[in-house]
Amino acid sequence: MKRIILSIMIIAAVAAFSIGCSQKDIVDNNASSDEAAVNNKPEQLIEPCQLISKTEAEELVGESMLDAEKSENEVVGLKLCFYESLAEESDRFLQVSLTQQAFMPEGDLTPKFLFESIKENFEDELMILDGIGEEAFIATPGIHILSGDHYIEIGVGNTSDDANIEILKKAGKKAVDNLEFLVNK
Repeated sequence: MKRIILSIMIIAAVAAFSIGCSQKDIVDNNASSDEAAVNNKPEQLIEPCQLISKTEAEELVGESMLDAEKSENEVVGLKLCFYESLAEESDRFLQVSLTQQAFMPEGDLTPKFLFESIKENFEDELMILDGIGEEAFIATPGIHILSGDHYIEIGVGNTSDDANIEILKKAGKKAVDNLEFLVNK
């Protein structure tokens, strides 16, 4: 539960910091496709548990998981899906958060703007990844992915642990593949 709160606090802090920016500032800082995203919200709303199912989470982490805990924060367009290990003695988890234009209130924020803001805040400690979404990096609290009008963040624990990094890469690819399937169906 602490991990859920931490992720929501990070996104909310970036959003609060960003609220002072005008629409022009954001459009100037982002590609012109973001202008269309701000003015024409996509209709399809995707749940983060659709990006990585319980079965997929169990395969990725290698443990049985409890049913997902779900939460959301519409102020920043964030939906969250949290899988926790079924074993009481285990601290394993997989958390998927999804920020999407379709869930954001009208205003200046875009998923790309939030992704770029997080990236700037961690620029000294991030690991850039190729081949996952349009852009991806690993930094606290996990893998951050920009794919179209969607910002995905997946956490599994310590981002310095090599095994967790491999899980994050596989989870990132799985989430993007599932997102592309959902968007194109």
